[in-house]
Amino acid sequence: MILVIVCFFYGFAHHLFPKNIAFIVCCVNYVLDSIISLASMASKVYVQDISDNKEEMRATISTGISVNHMITIFIALFGGVIWQKLGIETLFIVSAVLGLCNSTYAATIKTSTKTVTAQERN
Repeated sequence: MILVIVCFFYGFAHHLFPKNIAFIVCCVNYVLDSIISLASMASKVYVQDISDNKEEMRATISTGISVNHMITIFIALFGGVIWQKLGIETLFIVSAVLGLCNSTYAATIKTSTKTVTAQERN
């Protein structure tokens, strides 16, 4: 939900607030956006927890990084076209929808019922 709020205020702060307040709102958004970016660390910890061995963990994390990099490049290009053709508001609405889709999918991931100690992982 934080991502939806961040996207909303990035896209519409300049319509909702005077220029000086909109700037402060965008600065707060930047901090919140940076906090959201830390979630990648949580996914690595999750992969470590559910992996059966180090090789599986490395392969999964490496594949995830590669896929994220590819998607980031394509989204940046596509986002630039949306911004240019449809405006910044549409870009951040699409971003919020993608964030909701990602969260919905993440909610379907089953959690591990086993508890693995650090020694077992190594």
